[in-house]
Amino acid sequence: MPVRRANRKGLIVSCAVLAVGLLLVLGDIIAFRMNIELYSHASDSMQPTIQHDSKVVAERIEGSQVRRGDAVVVDIPQWEFRGSVIERVIGVGGDRVTCTGDGKVTVNGKPLDEPYVLNGVSNGVHRDYDVTVPPGRLFLLGDNRIDSLDSRFHLSMEQGTVPASAVSARATTGTGALVPYAVPFGAGLIIALAGLIGAVIAWAKGRRRIVPVPSGTAAPHNWP
Repeated sequence: MPVRRANRKGLIVSCAVLAVGLLLVLGDIIAFRMNIELYSHASDSMQPTIQHDSKVVAERIEGSQVRRGDAVVVDIPQWEFRGSVIERVIGVGGDRVTCTGDGKVTVNGKPLDEPYVLNGVSNGVHRDYDVTVPPGRLFLLGDNRIDSLDSRFHLSMEQGTVPASAVSARATTGTGALVPYAVPFGAGLIIALAGLIGAVIAWAKGRRRIVPVPSGTAAPHNWP
C-alpha cells in the first residue's frame, strides 16, 4: 500500500496563510454589514439624483456626523411617513435658511448653489420660509422641489426641522462608499487562494510512494 508523507513545514505555513486570508474576508464582511446598508428609495422626491425605486448604497452614521448638503436616510414618524426616507440636508443647527418670492434658497444670507435640483427649480411650490435651525436639528429638502413633502410642508412643527438623531445613514449614488470594503475583501480572497494553492502543492510534493517488502521474503534478484 502507498504511504503518504506531507511536507509539514510548507503545509503549516500555507494553512496559516489560508487562515489569514479567510479572516480578512470574514472581518471585511462583518464591517460591511455594520457600516453599510442598501436602501430602496420608493419616491420621486430626490430626482434627478436618486430615481424612483432605485437601490442606494448608504453609509451608517450618527447625527453628529451629518454635514450640510448630505443626502441622508432619515426616519421622521412625526411627518407621518412610513419607514425611512431620503432627503437633503439644507441647514444644520444654527443656520438660517430662507426662501422668498424669487424662489432662491439662501443659507446664512448667501444664495445656495444647488446643481442637484431637478430642472434648476429650487422652490417649486412657491412657499416662502425663514427658519433658524435649532441646535441638534436639521432642515431638509428633496432635490425634486415640485414633488417632495419636506420641511417646507411641516413649518408648524419645530419650523419643519427634524432631530439630527433621526438620521441613520448617508446616501451615495456612487461606489466610493464600497471601496474601503472591496479592497480588503479582494486582498483576503487572493491571500486565501494563495494559501490554498500552497497547501495543495506542499501536500503533493511531500507524498512518497513506498512499496513494503513482506517479512521473510527475499528481495528479487536480477540474474544476468
